[in-house]
Amino acid sequence: MRGLLAGLGAALALGPSTARADATYEMLLRTEDRLVGGTVELEERIVVSVKGDRLRQEATGSRAVVTRRGARYTKPGRSLTLDQLDRGRRFEIDPDTGTYVEQAFADVRRRREAELSAAEKALGIDSAEASPALPVSVDRTGERLQVHGRHCERVVLSSTREAVVVAGRGAPEAQATPARFAMTFDLCLAPDVPAVAEARALEERIGDLTGARGPALDRALRVFAHRRDVFAVFELMHRLLEREQQRLGGVALRWERVFTGPRRGAFQETLVREQGELTRIEAGSLDARAFDLPPTLSPAGRSVGR
Repeated sequence: MRGLLAGLGAALALGPSTARADATYEMLLRTEDRLVGGTVELEERIVVSVKGDRLRQEATGSRAVVTRRGARYTKPGRSLTLDQLDRGRRFEIDPDTGTYVEQAFADVRRRREAELSAAEKALGIDSAEASPALPVSVDRTGERLQVHGRHCERVVLSSTREAVVVAGRGAPEAQATPARFAMTFDLCLAPDVPAVAEARALEERIGDLTGARGPALDRALRVFAHRRDVFAVFELMHRLLEREQQRLGGVALRWERVFTGPRRGAFQETLVREQGELTRIEAGSLDARAFDLPPTLSPAGRSVGR
């Protein structure tokens, strides 16, 4: 069955191209992650471009790690991903080393399906089990804001979940009783912008072919719901709130996503905070050479994607 799905994905990917206008958007992201023992801080500038059936995602930024003792280590980094829907292939490029990894969408999908099957078997998950859900509160605040000259409406999504977590990432000691976790999406939503909608539509089609969406995502949600570590609670809540955001439509011009829960004896602390905004949205002709693999690069032995 997995082979049939992968073959179907490859056939779709290599089918006729869909006419799309060239489009680019740029975002700034700041993330603070305390799920580990210390704190990881990420600052990224990400540029996403679309030309025809090809998608380019370029990220530059820095990663800082603050240990429990207060020591701080910072490392800059760059990455570039080229998705070629017309060829059914992905190139993950490390500009610093001049190397790349090439993967077929069908191979990415097969690997994800194999990982899901192994997790389902280990956790005893029934394939007929319903996909997990969360009660989500949607607060349309009525606030009208402006982000880089574009008008948007502030909307707040929030949800909570209780779970018994075991020792592991974000939980140095096993919990005997359920712990309460909460997640909030504070968004400033604008009507759909054509340039962003072009990129989103292509990202979704690629996600279907690589197994990042649809039935494979439902399987991943069931795995997260069965696991008993804090990271799985975060992933489950984050993805379900993302689904709710998608139902609202439009595009988020600015956002803050916050995940809270117990940490080091405290009842509620911020475990993850992501702040972002769209700084540039453009439509216009792009150079096709930017969507091809540069001839100066050499193959690498392992994945180097962001």
